[in-house]
Amino acid sequence: MIINKNLMQKGTDKKMRQENYKFGKYISNENDSRWADSEEIKKYRSVVKINLEADEYPGAGIPIISDGTTAYVDDSDTHTLIFGSTGSKKTRLFGMPLINILAMAGESFITTDPKGELFNKTSGLVEARGYKMIVLNFRDLKQSDCWNPLTLPYELYHSGKTDEAISLLNDLLTALAEPQRKGAKDPYWITMAYAHALASILFFIDTASAKEANFFNFANFFSSYSSPEETERIFKHIADSSIAAINYKSILTNKEAKSTFGNVSSGVSTMFSSFITQKTLGKVLSMSSFDIRNFGKTKTAVYLIVPDEKSTLHFLVTIFIKQIYEALIDIAHQLENKKLPVRVNFVLDEFANIPTIPDMTSMISAARSRNMRFFLFAQSLFQLKQKYKDDIYTIKGNCDNWVFLTSREYDLLAEISNLCGNRLYKDISGNIQSMPLISISDLQRFKKEYGETLILHGRNYPFVTELPDIDEYKFKEFPRVKTDERVLPQIVRYDAEKVIELIEAKKRPLPFSKEVHGKNLYYESSNEKKQSSSDIFDW
Repeated sequence: MIINKNLMQKGTDKKMRQENYKFGKYISNENDSRWADSEEIKKYRSVVKINLEADEYPGAGIPIISDGTTAYVDDSDTHTLIFGSTGSKKTRLFGMPLINILAMAGESFITTDPKGELFNKTSGLVEARGYKMIVLNFRDLKQSDCWNPLTLPYELYHSGKTDEAISLLNDLLTALAEPQRKGAKDPYWITMAYAHALASILFFIDTASAKEANFFNFANFFSSYSSPEETERIFKHIADSSIAAINYKSILTNKEAKSTFGNVSSGVSTMFSSFITQKTLGKVLSMSSFDIRNFGKTKTAVYLIVPDEKSTLHFLVTIFIKQIYEALIDIAHQLENKKLPVRVNFVLDEFANIPTIPDMTSMISAARSRNMRFFLFAQSLFQLKQKYKDDIYTIKGNCDNWVFLTSREYDLLAEISNLCGNRLYKDISGNIQSMPLISISDLQRFKKEYGETLILHGRNYPFVTELPDIDEYKFKEFPRVKTDERVLPQIVRYDAEKVIELIEAKKRPLPFSKEVHGKNLYYESSNEKKQSSSDIFDW
């Protein structure tokens, strides 16, 4: 037998390393923790060096080291959590540079842009790089692209993917109901309003045409058909045992209690009131000027400009993000390697200020393997805990990158300090003592003017860096894209009365009959049902 000495030596080396891990690695006579230095950071496998004046970048991610001309960025599939109180320059130190780097690397992104600053600073470069650019501008609706939140559920429903459609409708209603759920003393009213809304929107989705299926039409339909009498009338024109029928039954148990029924209906009307009272909003949301299922196929940039001074329309951001994510997951599942061909980055500024994103823990857990990343910007840990309760631990645990700028929040400061670890020192008596690598006090003294930032990157030692302001970067500069006032679509009206007449005339089947019974069933009047019953039993 011929024995390769090199293999023997490698085996010995590996065994020695294993012995070191087993017996020596965690018994240290030196500091338990230490600061990483810049040369060490530059050698990390996930870190890519970028010449910021180049015509194209070989990778993209948050800048970890930069002088404005050269940057070392994290190109891995790692999610990132960025903490900084108001005025800490989160957007200027990370948000704006990140968008430019993503654009120069040819990666897609969806970004929340509360003040429109990201769009103003980066849209010129993004357009010059040949991106499909979408701007949902809820600050100035007349300069916004159009997006119908019901388009995707509608298309899924009418293509036979009922479960997926209902899942999206549930997400939509959850986001709409959140403001009421916060202030509700008794969850019963929210539960019943939710049931009424789901039953009604399913009837609407089933019977409306593609051009009619929008929030404006649904809100008007519900306002006309939400009384006990009209609700019961709709109930009699749908197939038994369907999800809509089950929910209608639960609502109709209260039909004799007029005030109870009225309170439930009022709850639903409140959810959808914005779409009737704000006509421009109704038009912007009445059709889609783009297909969200293309986002993972070609490089696409989406700016979600939403007022940060009032939260009225924040639920639309939540719905949009969830729908895009679900569409991208579906695309990835259809591909052999289960990964999107173009990486998609969710850059969510003021993440804790938008309504809770349903299934956020599942989203952030599954995204990496599908070629998606999340960059979550938050002012405080308290904000995140309020919004996501115990789910915050899963969200934090899935973010391998933590970035800290400044805060006065004790819990956050304590957690950052603990994550950085301890260092050992000798006291005046020569005894070895332990102290935090960085104290809570020192964490509050980072200099904003120098862009001082603490970064916890993966499994590596903590690192303190100074990052340039966006104006100090050598990105190629282009003028801001001008968004001219758009011609908004006219809404095609939905006529529920005509639908009911067609059902009664047996010119269209009972809604949900094919789904529940496997075939089209048709309406029978009370007399017809009695006759049918007599025919069956009197023979």
